[in-house]
Amino acid sequence: MFLVGGKGTRRLEPLGYDAVVRLFARRLGKLGLRTPETTPHALRHTHATAMWEGGMRELSLYKRLGHASPESTKVYTRVSDEAVLADYTRALEKNR
Repeated sequence: MFLVGGKGTRRLEPLGYDAVVRLFARRLGKLGLRTPETTPHALRHTHATAMWEGGMRELSLYKRLGHASPESTKVYTRVSDEAVLADYTRALEKNR
């Protein structure tokens, strides 16, 4: 959650999603990293995938992301080629 700072009347109120997107875009622009694909939502997908590939259980990840159902979590995670290869190699080793 991001909160509005300063001394104004909206101090400590949560920022809306659009405000977070604008803040994110401005910061990435200053860093020279802004592209259409770099959004807070894309960062959320990247985080979910990294946690899943790092061994976080699907139900724990579902709870962490605050999804309405575990099925929603599957949409967020992308399995990298490296993870597929590692799982495949591990399965082959177990069957020898």
